[in-house]
Amino acid sequence: MDQRTMLDGPAENWLPRDAAYDTYRLIRTRWVGGGMVLFITAICVHILGLPLPEAGLYTLGIVILLYNGILLGVAGRASRADQTRSVLHFRKIMILQVVLDWLSMAVFIHLTGGITSPAIFLFIIHVVLVTIILRGQSPYTYVLFAVVMILLVTLLESVGILPHYQVIPGMNCDLCHNNLYAIAQVVFFSVALFATVFLTNSVMRRLWERERQVMGLLQTTRSISSTLELSIVLENLARGAAEALAVPGASIRILDVTGERLTMVASYGLSRVYLEKGPVELSGSYLDREALSGKTVLVDQAEHDPRVQYPKEMAEEGIQSILVAPVIGRKPLGVLRAYSNLPNHFTMKDADFLQAIAHQSAAAIENAQTYAALQQAEQRRTQFVRQVTHELRSPVTGAQSLLRVLLHNMAGELTPQQQDIVGRLENRMGTLLELITDLLALAASKSFDQRQELETITLQPLIQATVDSFKHQAAEKDVQLDLTMSETPLRIHATEDGLKRVAENLIGNAIKYTLEGGSVTVNVTKETSCAVLTVTDTGIGIPDEALERLGEEFYRAPNVRHSGIPGTGLGIAIVKQFVASFGGLMSIQSTVGTGTTITITLPLN
Repeated sequence: MDQRTMLDGPAENWLPRDAAYDTYRLIRTRWVGGGMVLFITAICVHILGLPLPEAGLYTLGIVILLYNGILLGVAGRASRADQTRSVLHFRKIMILQVVLDWLSMAVFIHLTGGITSPAIFLFIIHVVLVTIILRGQSPYTYVLFAVVMILLVTLLESVGILPHYQVIPGMNCDLCHNNLYAIAQVVFFSVALFATVFLTNSVMRRLWERERQVMGLLQTTRSISSTLELSIVLENLARGAAEALAVPGASIRILDVTGERLTMVASYGLSRVYLEKGPVELSGSYLDREALSGKTVLVDQAEHDPRVQYPKEMAEEGIQSILVAPVIGRKPLGVLRAYSNLPNHFTMKDADFLQAIAHQSAAAIENAQTYAALQQAEQRRTQFVRQVTHELRSPVTGAQSLLRVLLHNMAGELTPQQQDIVGRLENRMGTLLELITDLLALAASKSFDQRQELETITLQPLIQATVDSFKHQAAEKDVQLDLTMSETPLRIHATEDGLKRVAENLIGNAIKYTLEGGSVTVNVTKETSCAVLTVTDTGIGIPDEALERLGEEFYRAPNVRHSGIPGTGLGIAIVKQFVASFGGLMSIQSTVGTGTTITITLPLN
């Protein structure tokens, strides 16, 4: 049994999850209790004039405060231990607290009149508190201990071993020696304590059950909303259902494409032998057919229920009762099952609760299926673009080469008009080739598999090589290109080709959109556990209204379109895709007419 089950299980597990909180709550309450003993003693003796044993009560109050201080220190050390040991320590502290409190209260009852004490029913307050904190049979054990303590005090007073204190003026002092009175008081006291435990435990059991279900529903909601991966969503649902109902196992079966068979897609707490017992055909499983009609089905005796398709296998697995809820969205999707190793375990409240989880499951499954379909469609689109652009690249490159042959008069002299026409055609081919190259890069960034093992790349050499490759282009445009880098090697997880495309797009765009006489500065620095690549230019800038759309495919800012500078609108989209694939972040700051700064932050290896 794992630790979670040990701590968070049903009522038989007597210590709740917030053991530390309850321990400190008792300690805080005890500070008040010890102080009240001292205060009330002073009031009763010096103002009301009651004949209380002042010294004994003061001593008791001081002792309560002293051992409470010791418990506070012990609890502090327990809270600093690891989780498993901390829970064990708090369990011991909780037992010690209850025992010390019972002893203190027995002494208090003795000092305030024994069996005739008006404070005897203060035990009930402590019983309620203990029953709220502890679970299962533990409160009954401690109540029995309290009854024994009161019996012992009564017996010792009646035979004269302990003195009897008369604290209520006018009360017959011989009552403590009256056996019938003493027996009646102890009986009534015992009945009151046990009735208090029973009633409080009944109420708390319902509250604990509701709390467990609410927490289970919350955890299930969180787990299924944390991802859109269908397999992970289904596993989280199965686990969440089992833990929320405090049962050993759960499973989810989804209808296949034929609608005639239920396929096991997720399970929790079930053995591999049981999972491989065979398919569930709707024609042979009345249980699932009944559930898929829209009803939650309870099976109290799985081995003998004719609706069960595999009773022998269930008996071997130890399954005694089953709860089946339909998972229905826009159409029936499958069934969610919960399994118990106890017969007649599930109730209608459990059925309603599992149906609530199944309702969530339907929405989560449909969302995950839609997401998976969108991913597949995107992959097919990306593959199509990649294949088409790859097929176009060769003929366009070939046509561009032939046009250059004509432009250089290698196939005969061209007239000025022909030179102009062929030159413009060659420029158009260059633009088309740039678009094809960018489309291939975009397709590569989208088809990148984040689960594949990334390379460990040192950032500085790659950036240095990229900057060197653009120096000629910057010099031709009279743009100053500067590079500053951290001396400490910055190693990141990436692919060399993808990282190179990021650097080329950023530096190339910065030079392209910077006017003659401007500058482009590339910085590579380290910030805490990240490598930071910053490209700053003094170019035309980007309007504020366009910043939010940068990264959209084929989008170009209005001032860029009107500038006549050629481009495809894919550069930033490519950068964004690759940076996200490497687990990094991109930010852009720009002012029209002043320049742009693009910052890429990548986690260090």
